Amino acid sequence: SSTCWLIQSAETVLQAPYLRKEMFACCCADVVEGELTFQNNLVTAEAVLRPSQPKQAEEPAVGDKEAPAAAGAVEAGPAARIFEVDLEVDNEDTCGIVADISCVAFPIIKEIKGAALAWNNACLLGQEMKVFDRILKVDGEAVTSSNVVDQLETKDKRKLKLMLKRPVETEVVLKKPGQLGITINYKSSSAAIWMATLHEGLAMDWNAQNPDKAFAENDRIIGVNGAKNECRACVDKLRENGDPIILTVLRYS
Repeated sequence: SSTCWLIQSAETVLQAPYLRKEMFACCCADVVEGELTFQNNLVTAEAVLRPSQPKQAEEPAVGDKEAPAAAGAVEAGPAARIFEVDLEVDNEDTCGIVADISCVAFPIIKEIKGAALAWNNACLLGQEMKVFDRILKVDGEAVTSSNVVDQLETKDKRKLKLMLKRPVETEVVLKKPGQLGITINYKSSSAAIWMATLHEGLAMDWNAQNPDKAFAENDRIIGVNGAKNECRACVDKLRENGDPIILTVLRYS
């Protein structure tokens, strides 16, 4: 059976009756091959924010920001950008791209090395691949999380053509009172948390008020209230029940 976690304020309620410890004293039931496990090696959490202070006057919305220069950063912009890459692999066993396939909806780049890194070092400015880019096609064939690893194998190949999608990094400010309205999933091996479902709450309110910065299911969360690029740290920040909650979101729409 699946396990749903509710993140609340001081009066925390445990939804899994077989776990007797105080909520979030431990964030996993089992560990299998290094991955946090509730069901199918996934951690599922739903954040619920309880009313605290009266809602204050709205501040100007925080929009898309220029991405930081650190490894794995993505470019800001009005829409996700699709581009192609032609790799010279020369019969190497791998093209040098490590894919994150933990989200079944679509794979993204987790690590770049080998022939892929050589491309980045030699390509024109703006054509380099980055961590978090979505992998759309390999050699003209659409790929999924279930087949992308096989498609990226390059044995007996000299070239590999990739179609990628660069997400837009957007800062989202969610203010209480209200439910967060986001169910998140991740594995310990994931490059980032992804949004499994969106439902009524602050998230949908943001999307309605900011349609040009709206996020969707399967978009990634790479930062929460200052914690960034580390899934467990981001979840810990969600548990703190801060106000406001500032999310750094990668939008693929």
